[in-house]
Amino acid sequence: IDELVCDKVIIDDAKGAQKAVNHLVAKGCAKMAILSTVDYISVGKLRTTGYLRALRAHDIPEREEFILKIEDIEHCEEEIAVFLASNEFDAIFAVNELFAVTAAKILYARGKSIPNDVSLIGFTDGILSKHFIPSLTTISQHGEEMGERAAKLLIDKLEGDPLATEEYKTVIIDTSLVERQSTKK
Repeated sequence: IDELVCDKVIIDDAKGAQKAVNHLVAKGCAKMAILSTVDYISVGKLRTTGYLRALRAHDIPEREEFILKIEDIEHCEEEIAVFLASNEFDAIFAVNELFAVTAAKILYARGKSIPNDVSLIGFTDGILSKHFIPSLTTISQHGEEMGERAAKLLIDKLEGDPLATEEYKTVIIDTSLVERQSTKK
């Protein structure tokens, strides 16, 4: 399938994931799991790539049993529960808020404390991250900025020189780590 040719406003998913894992390493974590999506979903593949890059950068061995790739989002709770029961982790990086909150629910049910037993980082910085207890350390995609930049690209295209409208732009928004209560101090 050809990639869609149009203006785009995106984030660097791999770099955002690296920030998350680097933060966990800085907090003393060494047994970090990732809850991701299957590779044909590009966001999951890119965020898994960033996770693996960060491990390599810190000389932490990659362990296949620490990677869960979820295909059936609707039934992720069962998969995450089995995964968490099979290994002991000191940290979990989840590629989205749903996986992070689901992992927290399962950890609590097993008597684990976040962040004392397991540090947890999600990705998105949506409403769940802010209001979950404990509040979720996350990678922010800066959705409002993305929307503003996309609107500007569209307005420029609509108001611009007809010849210039044939040029397509990709704007990359940097992510940032929002530290909250789900990672060790």
